[in-house]
Amino acid sequence: MTKQNLTTRSRYRYRWLLAAFWSLLLTLTSLGLPQSALAEISKLDKAAIDQTRNMALQALNTRDFSKIEPYLHPTFTITTVDNRTFHKVPEFEQYWNQQLKGPIKEIALDVTVDTPRTFLSPQTAVSHGDANSTFYFTDGNSAKMPMRWTAVLQKVQDIWTIQSLHFSASLLDNPVLSASQFQGRVLATIASVGGLLVGAVGMWLLRR
Repeated sequence: MTKQNLTTRSRYRYRWLLAAFWSLLLTLTSLGLPQSALAEISKLDKAAIDQTRNMALQALNTRDFSKIEPYLHPTFTITTVDNRTFHKVPEFEQYWNQQLKGPIKEIALDVTVDTPRTFLSPQTAVSHGDANSTFYFTDGNSAKMPMRWTAVLQKVQDIWTIQSLHFSASLLDNPVLSASQFQGRVLATIASVGGLLVGAVGMWLLRR
C-alpha cells in the first residue's frame, strides 16, 4: 500500500471521527433542550398554577364552587379522604355540604406545596404537599387533622386546570371519627340511663 493511499485513508478516518463527534454533540445538546425548556415553563407558569390552587382552596373554604369550575379539567377527578370519587362539580358540592350537617359546623383548609414541582411535559405538572384542616363542631369544640394531597394539572387554553386531585389522611388521627365515636358513647349512655329510669318508674308503678 502506497504512502498516498495511507494518507487518503487517514483523511477519511479523520473526517468520519469529526462527523461522529459533531453528531454526538448535537444529540447531547438536543437531549438537554427539554430540561431547560421545562425549567423556563415552571418559572413562567408558577403564578398561574398558584392561582389555580388558591381558587380551589377558596372554593372549599367559602363553599362557593362556581369559582373553581373554570379551573377544572373537562375530565377531572376528585378523590376524598373517605375514598369517594367525583367527576362533576354539583355532586362534589352536595357531598361537601353534607359534611356540615352532622357534628361538623365548619371546615377550614390550609395547604402547603412541596418543592420542586414535577413537569411531565410543558402542559402537564404534578404538585403535592400538606393540607391542614380544622374542624369546628356544633358543640363549640374544634380539632385539626393533617392530610396529604396530590394534584395533576394540565394546561388547557392558557389555564392550568386540575385534572386529578387526591386527598389522604391517617386513620389513626381522625377528629371526625373521634367526634362521632364520642357522640355515639354519649347517646349510648343517655339511652342506658333513660332505660334505667323507665324501668325504675315501671317497677314503682307496678308496686303501686
